[in-house]
Amino acid sequence: MSSQHWDEAREEERLREMERESEAHDENSTNYYATLNVSRTASTEEIRNAYRHLSRLFHPDKQHDSQSRDLAQRQFHKISRAYEVLIDPRTRDAYDQLGEKGIKMSKALGFRVQSPKDLQNIFEQEARRFHLEQVERWAQSKSEISFGLVTTPITSLTYRMLAERFPNQIRVPTSKVNVGRIYMNHSFSTELGKHLSAKITGHMSSHGNTSSKNVIGTLIYSPTSALKMRLSVPALPPHTFTLNMLRNLSTTRYVQATIKQHTLDFSTPPSVKATFGKQFSETVAGSLMISTGNQYNIGPLWSTSPLAASNSLSKEQSPVSLGRIAKREHGDVVLSIARHHGKKRFFTLMAGAKKNAPFVRGSYTRLIDKYFSVVGDFYLVGVGMLQTSSSNGSSRNHGINRNDVAPPPKALDLIETIVSIEFQNTISHLSKLSWKVSFGISSGVSVTLGFSRLEHSVEIPVLLTPLPEVVVTLCAVALPATAMLGFNYAFVKPRRRRIIQQRMNELKDEQRHQLHQQKRNAHEAVRVMKDVVERNRKNALATGGLFIEKAHYGDLPFDITAENSNGLLAALDRAQNSRTALSEADEPRACDVTVALQALINDNQLVISEGGSKRFLPGFYDPAFGVPKMLFVRYRFKGKLHEVVVKDSQALAIPMRVHCIE
Repeated sequence: MSSQHWDEAREEERLREMERESEAHDENSTNYYATLNVSRTASTEEIRNAYRHLSRLFHPDKQHDSQSRDLAQRQFHKISRAYEVLIDPRTRDAYDQLGEKGIKMSKALGFRVQSPKDLQNIFEQEARRFHLEQVERWAQSKSEISFGLVTTPITSLTYRMLAERFPNQIRVPTSKVNVGRIYMNHSFSTELGKHLSAKITGHMSSHGNTSSKNVIGTLIYSPTSALKMRLSVPALPPHTFTLNMLRNLSTTRYVQATIKQHTLDFSTPPSVKATFGKQFSETVAGSLMISTGNQYNIGPLWSTSPLAASNSLSKEQSPVSLGRIAKREHGDVVLSIARHHGKKRFFTLMAGAKKNAPFVRGSYTRLIDKYFSVVGDFYLVGVGMLQTSSSNGSSRNHGINRNDVAPPPKALDLIETIVSIEFQNTISHLSKLSWKVSFGISSGVSVTLGFSRLEHSVEIPVLLTPLPEVVVTLCAVALPATAMLGFNYAFVKPRRRRIIQQRMNELKDEQRHQLHQQKRNAHEAVRVMKDVVERNRKNALATGGLFIEKAHYGDLPFDITAENSNGLLAALDRAQNSRTALSEADEPRACDVTVALQALINDNQLVISEGGSKRFLPGFYDPAFGVPKMLFVRYRFKGKLHEVVVKDSQALAIPMRVHCIE
């Protein structure tokens, strides 16, 4: 298969289908509904009638020799087992929910299981517990590492030119590459009870001569799937207690509230944030967030708060002397709208006011293919926010302090505009690589290289220049984007192709070992049915009844559509060598099921229900694992020739006038 014709999406879907087939094979290759040839919605009477028909056909006492009796006994046992499961409402419900596992669990739990929902809940709890034990090392821990760098002396030609012209105003770092902010965060969680869990988070941040660290404990209480509450308590100052509640009002609406208390003595007001979200349609959702901040007072209450907007911190009331209390938080109002166009385009727009300044932010995501995407983001903010944020001398670029380099000219402090573009490449279903470029009038140009695997991520933000240099931005976008595209198509896609093909080959090898047993079981069933079927065929041929002349099941080489059609004759003429191909193949891709279908005829009618694979029918087996299968039937009714082809999961009802080709 050449690379230019390799359809990754189609091959992945084929692999998933093969894995589903493999799982079905592993469960003793049994489908009780197909064994009795009834639908999943069959009534008790329909199940009983199907059992009576097959039990007469396979009953050991109907056989004339000991070998045939032994073969019939095995088939009769399968039919009886299917009848026992489906005739009992409780075991049938358990089987419908979880298959054979549900039946075993239902017997083990006995009277404690009151309904299929109870069984599903118990099974999910057991599965969740087992899953947590298996992946606790990864899934129960999360980590984030960010290592900031400043490469302005190397990457900014304009900055070097300005530094030479204004040596007294612009301070040039002595090193070519300087370390910016270093940030680490690690957390792990564990279950304390049925609805209660705990999470411990430790983080540290270091930049120059300043650093911060803390350990935060969080209790998570979730009595129902619609309600979740979190209480976070830090071990070190600032002692900011956070209470968060998320409530799903319906499948399309939710409300979230967060309360932060910044001091132990309640000398500062708590900040309260409320978010209301609603899904308006399948493609549009929106939310409204309102925050009070912590600079308000209610009459005399908190009027002397050191964080109040009207108060300024004295030397005795500095944040350090107050135990590093939290910084001032402004009231915010944010309205956001999100929309997706199909499966490849997503758009988000946010507007509101933060820190007394209006802002607008938008994001657009475009999936180039299933594993490569481009994210564009713009951020516009008014003067008020810029003046507030610039007072602490830090930029918004991943915590890189722009005091390491030079402040931008004052003329640029009119408004802040940040535009970013990010390339994301999913290397595997566990790992992702990203490259982000940010361009800001006041924040300069920075890039971020990121790598994540499961819940662990590493980021390296690099400040290229504190000035809005267009050439640097274009180079930071074009060169890495070209490299990531080349990496995706030269390494990642071929690697995924090899993995998919290798997994397909493994599944085929596994099923090839089981094919012999499946064929033997099918041939045993045919041998038991053959004498009775031959008598029925002769009677049907003599009386003009339903007579199966030829039937094949598998990967049919016919050039015909898999649907009931009256135009099959012309298609069969184009595939006149198909039977020769089947008989001469070293490993036939289809099996003869003529006798098996004739045995299922009852009162000159044959009905096969839709939904399940036909390979579970008596006398059938899977000759073409991992590929779509069809059933071809040529039959006579009232002396006229009929032909029909149906898909593996498609229902079949014969005789029908539309099948007639004479």
